Amino acid sequence: MAKDPIAPVSPFREEGLLQRVRTPSALSAISMTKRRRRRRPSAISGKIFCLFYDAPEAITACAWNDYVLASDIPVLVEFWASWCGPCRMVHRVIDEIARDYAGRIKCYKLNTDDYPQVAVSHNIDRIPTVLLFKDGEMLNSMTGTLPKSFYVTAIEKSLSH
Repeated sequence: MAKDPIAPVSPFREEGLLQRVRTPSALSAISMTKRRRRRRPSAISGKIFCLFYDAPEAITACAWNDYVLASDIPVLVEFWASWCGPCRMVHRVIDEIARDYAGRIKCYKLNTDDYPQVAVSHNIDRIPTVLLFKDGEMLNSMTGTLPKSFYVTAIEKSLSH
């Protein structure tokens, strides 16, 4: 069976909202899709997002020096864990910042459960914590769920120096 070329990019396919409808045998090569009624009204937000924006990447302890400390532009690193509820709220803010400042700063996420040695070396005892680096030096540390404006102020300050 051939793969459907729209399947990976269709949010409706993932939510089970599309149903494949086959035409009569004379037109068997043609297929149409129709929407089924949504069972969960909040399943789709109606927002369209670009799949190719500079989303924050996960970083490892091995890549820390090369990607964070040796970077020629400011770097924002979010320290998080999968079990942390407030971290999910900060994820959204960091995703927006990565989109807004694409090319001007780099954004990374580091899972503290996977790489605790990096968190310990930067004195991180609470999460979510966001660190801002420039020229290999930590400029700012922000802990907890903060409004986007706090992060933007710190970023603008680092870009102006």
